[in-house]
Amino acid sequence: MVADRKTSLKPKRVLLINAVKWSDAYSKDNPSCDVGNWFIRWFKQLPGVSQAVVDAEDDFMDVVHNETDGIIISGSPRDAWNDDPVNEKLCSLIQECGDRKIPVLGVCYGHQVLGRALGGQVGRHPQGLELGNTPVELTATGLNFPLFAGFPKRFDVLNSHADAVLTLPPQCELLATGSFTQVQAFHHNGLLMGVQFHPETDPDTLRFIWSGRRETWRTKVNFDLDQRLASLQPAPHAAKVLENFVNHFIP
Repeated sequence: MVADRKTSLKPKRVLLINAVKWSDAYSKDNPSCDVGNWFIRWFKQLPGVSQAVVDAEDDFMDVVHNETDGIIISGSPRDAWNDDPVNEKLCSLIQECGDRKIPVLGVCYGHQVLGRALGGQVGRHPQGLELGNTPVELTATGLNFPLFAGFPKRFDVLNSHADAVLTLPPQCELLATGSFTQVQAFHHNGLLMGVQFHPETDPDTLRFIWSGRRETWRTKVNFDLDQRLASLQPAPHAAKVLENFVNHFIP
């Protein structure tokens, strides 16, 4: 495992690659559509941290090469396993970040793209949609991995996904697992890491995300979708993943 990178005095430049695609069911002027704010609010109090946001469909490689110390790839309604040009571009980015030693954190869709880029199997979850508060458990490796510094062995997260990393990529280590989705977090070489759950999300944000999807999904699930969303609870431990990513992996 790679040792923690020491805190330095120079600014830490985080690049968020926003892969969210809003349908016409959402007003783009709604402040809740600001994906950058979902993330920056959790580490904006950390000294010397700045966040830039680029769209996954944009040409962002100049920013990666010249203005970035670490990268976060957001969640998305996209499917990481299909032949989407954005998926191919992000897979190439991940390979380059591995070569250039740029730390990457993939979240939900970003986690799945990371799994694909590294050679794992990614696809529809065989049990369908995982939504809501979910208990996960750190592996022995996860308990000693800096992304989960200060975490208990078991903790609660917010999940919202119908796809998953179905097999762990070669030369990767499992960090966290759950009873519904086995691969909840993993890493490659202490540099490229993914979490299936949403550390950036709170109950209100997740309910907003689902506000434009409920009608479509009610008949696709075997549980009460509205009750599940109404009963969402905060998962404060999970949010510390973002702080740990900045503190322990970005030089």
